[in-house]
Amino acid sequence: MLLAGLLLLLALAPVIARAQGASTDTLTLAWTAPGDDGTLGRATRYDVRWSTSPISDANFGSATAVSSTPAPVSAGSRQIMVVRGLSKGTTYYFALKTSDDAGNVSAISNVVRWDWVYDTAPPSPPTGVGAPGVTAGSVHLHWNANSEPDLAGYRIYRATAGSGGPWTRADGPGLTDTNDWTDASLPAGETRLWYRISAVDISGNESARSSSVAVTLSSPPAGGGSLAWHLDPVYPNPSRIGSPVTLPLTVGSGGGGSIDIIDAGRRMVRHIDLGSFGTGLQNVTWDGLNDAGRPVAPGFYTAWVVAGGTRQSVKLVRVP
Repeated sequence: MLLAGLLLLLALAPVIARAQGASTDTLTLAWTAPGDDGTLGRATRYDVRWSTSPISDANFGSATAVSSTPAPVSAGSRQIMVVRGLSKGTTYYFALKTSDDAGNVSAISNVVRWDWVYDTAPPSPPTGVGAPGVTAGSVHLHWNANSEPDLAGYRIYRATAGSGGPWTRADGPGLTDTNDWTDASLPAGETRLWYRISAVDISGNESARSSSVAVTLSSPPAGGGSLAWHLDPVYPNPSRIGSPVTLPLTVGSGGGGSIDIIDAGRRMVRHIDLGSFGTGLQNVTWDGLNDAGRPVAPGFYTAWVVAGGTRQSVKLVRVP
C-alpha cells in the first residue's frame, strides 16, 4: 500500500519581495517520507499542490502544482521544501500525493491551511541530557529527542567555570540535527565542563536551555598522585519506574567506595559496591530496584557516594 505522507505546515520564514507590484512571501512545508511499499523502501515522486480553496481528493488535479519538489528519501525521514511567491493576506491550502516506480499513486495527504498567522512559540527545552561517553579527548552527549513536528535542530552550550556560566556555543554557528553530539574540541587545561542544550524550530524560535550536565575530565594523575571522588548530577532526572538511572562518578584513588540510595524517610533502599570499578570517570547504573530486587516506589531519593573521608550526595526523583 502506497502512503501519502503526513504534511505539516512547519515554519514560516518571511522573505518580503516584489513580484509584479504584489507583496510576496515564503513558507516551508515538511512531511515524513512514506515508503515504496507502505512504510518500507523509498517512493519515486511527490506531487505537491496548492489552491486558494480547500483541496480534496476530487479536486486535487485542478490545484496548482508546486515546482521543484524534492526527490523522496527513505521512509520515515523528514522532508522539507520551500514554497515561494505567495501573496500576503491570501489563504492557501496545500496537499500532496506520492507515486511509486510502478505508477501507483497514493491517496491525498492531510490538507494544511496557511492564513498568515506566524509561529512565535518556542519548542520545549530538551530533557534527559547526559554524557554517556567521555574520553581523554572528547565528550559524547545524548538527550531525549524533542517531539515538536517543526523542530529544526539543537544548539549545544558549554561552560568551564560552573553551572552558572558564562556559556558559549560549542557546536558552531549551525544546528545539530540529532539528539547525539560529540565535543571533540575540548578546551585545553580544563578538567570539568558543563553542557546545556536548547531546541530550535524551523521558524527560528529557540527554547529555554536544558538543565546542565557536568562532566569530569580528570584521569588518575601520573606519578601516583591522589584523585578525588566526585558524583555528578544523575540522568535522566526525573526518571520513570522501570527505567535505569546513570550516576556519573569519578572514582577516586584508593577504591573501596560505595553508592547508597536513600529514600525520603532516610532509609537505605540500595547499596552499590564500587570495588570492581577502576579509578577515573565511571558511569554507574542503578536499575531502580531495592536490595530485595523489587522496584522502588515513586518519590524523592538521595544518592550518596561514600568512600574514605568523602561523603557527597545528589538528589533524584522517580516518577510513575
